[in-house]
Amino acid sequence: MSILKINNLSVSYGNKQVIKDLSMNIARNKITAIIGPSGCGKSTLLTSLNLMIEENGGSISGEILFKDKASISYEKADIRRMIGMVFQTPTPFPFSIYKNLTYAPKYYGIKDKKELNRIVEDTLKEVGLYDEIDDLNMLATKLSGGQQQRLCIGRALTVEPEILLLDEPCSALDIRNTENIEKLLLDLSDEYTIVIVTHNLSQAKRISDYTAFILDGELIEYDTTDKVFTNPKDNRTREYIEGIYG
Repeated sequence: MSILKINNLSVSYGNKQVIKDLSMNIARNKITAIIGPSGCGKSTLLTSLNLMIEENGGSISGEILFKDKASISYEKADIRRMIGMVFQTPTPFPFSIYKNLTYAPKYYGIKDKKELNRIVEDTLKEVGLYDEIDDLNMLATKLSGGQQQRLCIGRALTVEPEILLLDEPCSALDIRNTENIEKLLLDLSDEYTIVIVTHNLSQAKRISDYTAFILDGELIEYDTTDKVFTNPKDNRTREYIEGIYG
């Protein structure tokens, strides 16, 4: 069942078209990987899904349906709560771990201290930080890079989104922290729909259920990850995954 439907999506910055008439559906509670060479439009596509692209000067044509309702019909704050975003470089707010995890719930109207404490505890457990953090008042920027990225994932989860978008979340992390993030995403996919942009083809093979290959702003191939990597239909896909270019 599709939670997100993308129909004839085009995205432009001024006169430059970055995404070209792209259509695809995102399956609920699955991990979808978006792969392709640098500059192909992967990140532009990702930030279009919760309309953040508009904050960066991009313009959209076509249709994005979230649960069969046009995304533009939602308030922007609501669509970005329901479709959360985690960026390439860990971006904890420059204050305490506790405040990082209560910032969004407070913004969306939760004021009860007990409820906020519950959200913090549940979130830390969900992202595997509960046993690693002794002081919630510690500056979040003092966490390790891997811990910061898990905190940022947790921060997105505090408002209970249905979709989590991740733009190369492991690119700045070492192997061990990458493994921690991958395990976390696999666990989270039981409850959340995950869309991840990655340059790491091995990562896409390890964790994703579906893979989309983007080239020059066009969707070249989209299928189960196994089919894309073992029996691609398009020669350009085969050439990319075999490392001939990209």
